[in-house]
Amino acid sequence: MKKQVLGLMLALLPVAGIAAQECSMSEGKSVPNIRYQSNDNGTVYDRISGLTWMRCPLGKTWDKDNQICDGEGNTVFWQAALNDVEAINNSESNALYHFAGKTNWRLPNIKELVSLTEHSCRAPSLNEKAFYGAFPYKTTDGSLKAYIWSNTPTENNNKVLTYDTINGEIYERGSAEVAISVLLVSD
Repeated sequence: MKKQVLGLMLALLPVAGIAAQECSMSEGKSVPNIRYQSNDNGTVYDRISGLTWMRCPLGKTWDKDNQICDGEGNTVFWQAALNDVEAINNSESNALYHFAGKTNWRLPNIKELVSLTEHSCRAPSLNEKAFYGAFPYKTTDGSLKAYIWSNTPTENNNKVLTYDTINGEIYERGSAEVAISVLLVSD
């Protein structure tokens, strides 16, 4: 009976990929909810690092009434991600101009991205309260929407480190090799 109910619940979930986060009950939370101060303006403040994060990747918007990231989200090559950051910080015509009252948004470095990892959870490995619906736990279209660009080059500067929000892993990607998501941070 339990398997049938679970199967029915899973069948009713959206195909795009928002499902129950898988967490180990035997491990304590490495990134507990209390670490984050949620803001109605589409940001979340990390009390440990002092950083302010956009709650949603570029292309999605924060729905404060339903407490979820809404929309499809954009995937871009690394240079386009850098251009988007510049446009957000400098263009008065851009809809995100002075997003949440800040003009110093940037791509996070890989250490900042890894600091978001909830080590006891996967699919996604991010704190769900802070980043609910931000990234899919899987995609059916072959996209890499669950990955985030960092501003950290590899040792020989020919690739850029990326962060996998599903499992909290780091991958090297060529800057023009794949289009993936952009999540911005501010000091």
